[in-house]
Amino acid sequence: MDPLFERRNLSKKVHIHSKFLQKNIQASILAQLKMNFEGRCSPEGFIQPKSITILDYSLGRTNYIKGGVDYDVQFQCDVCMPHAGQQFKAVVTVRSKIGIHAHTSPIQVLIPRDLHIGNEEFDTIKVGEEVTFQVVGTQFKQQDREIVVLATLGTKVSAPVELPLLTPPPPPTVDVPSGDEKKVVVSAEEKPKTRKLKLKQKTGGSHNESSTFGEIEGKD
Repeated sequence: MDPLFERRNLSKKVHIHSKFLQKNIQASILAQLKMNFEGRCSPEGFIQPKSITILDYSLGRTNYIKGGVDYDVQFQCDVCMPHAGQQFKAVVTVRSKIGIHAHTSPIQVLIPRDLHIGNEEFDTIKVGEEVTFQVVGTQFKQQDREIVVLATLGTKVSAPVELPLLTPPPPPTVDVPSGDEKKVVVSAEEKPKTRKLKLKQKTGGSHNESSTFGEIEGKD
């Protein structure tokens, strides 16, 4: 199978409006590139979202008509541009009188019935199955979100065979004779004994301490 996207170097002219001019102008240029080109078709093909990285950009030229600055920007991005003869995989979405419709983002595939007269495998393809196809031609316009591909049927992709999971063998068991049974009794831990503190009362005239102090002070 051929890769659906390829890394390419592109060059575009980017206009930055005056209200977006800042010291870190590269951030504004990158944001404008993403908004203008990512997730849609350009003359080079469909540009994958979140794939643009800036390589270099020129000095800005003032654009008095639009009110901003123009930059010539060189950048890298992932581009999908199917060519005749390339082979891809896609999932069948619809069967109609025209033929088989399949989809693999960002490609909308049409496999015409007229190109497969007498092909027995063509009639056995069901919706939801994955098939391979060979590109015959492409059609798209700028700013389109998908590329329409005319193709011929390759083969049906068989589902992978799932192998059963290997389970470890159970541990060996030892038979113990009934006469040799032993019981282990685990006694509960005893609670620690708490000691009660008793208050000792003072003997003597402790209850009349105030009067005693009064007598001592009066003697002087």
